[in-house]
Amino acid sequence: MPKHKPKRGAPAIDMTAMCDVAFLLLTFFMLTAKAKPQETLVIDTPSSVSQTKLPDAGTLTILVGKDGRIFLDMTGQHTRKSLIDDVSSRFQIAMTEEEKIEFANSGSFGVARSQLRQWLNLDKADRDKISTGIPVDTADVNKSELADWIHNARLAQFRMKQEGKVKEEYVMVLKADKDTPYPAIQKVVNTLVDINVNKFNLITNMEEDPNKLGTEKKSE
Repeated sequence: MPKHKPKRGAPAIDMTAMCDVAFLLLTFFMLTAKAKPQETLVIDTPSSVSQTKLPDAGTLTILVGKDGRIFLDMTGQHTRKSLIDDVSSRFQIAMTEEEKIEFANSGSFGVARSQLRQWLNLDKADRDKISTGIPVDTADVNKSELADWIHNARLAQFRMKQEGKVKEEYVMVLKADKDTPYPAIQKVVNTLVDINVNKFNLITNMEEDPNKLGTEKKSE
């Protein structure tokens, strides 16, 4: 008696569960992701052929606009919170916990300490109106607010490293507009030297290396 062979069909895979998981993950990342705060100071950086890559985290950035205003930005919410706790205590700035959290979550800032609370309580669109830049005193580094912010931000990052909340100490970065007057940049450099910061990175736009282009043309 001949054997009966069952008809074979293509196997079907139910993708319903996989689609559910994909949408759940997408929803999770959309709800938990946090956009980087927009920089208050718009800077058009100069060009260079340098290819040094900066780290994605652990940077302390000084921004100098073409009008000479100086802003400061730093990564790490833990560090920013520790820094503002210290500043609020030392200079007796009666900051609320909500204002400290707002500072920790904000981007770059460029106001005197006396205006910091007012700046934090303004809408982000109105903050630029009072952002006249962080005061710098090159004659007496002890009176320079920029020097104090940088020094204490680095100390805060060091404390966070000791507590295991961050991996590295701050990498110093200077970001200046291509039309910024040189004396404004020199003030920042002098401030860094005064507080023994002798190594920093200058942010530029990437351009083609003319030496490499000449070599390529000769080799064709």
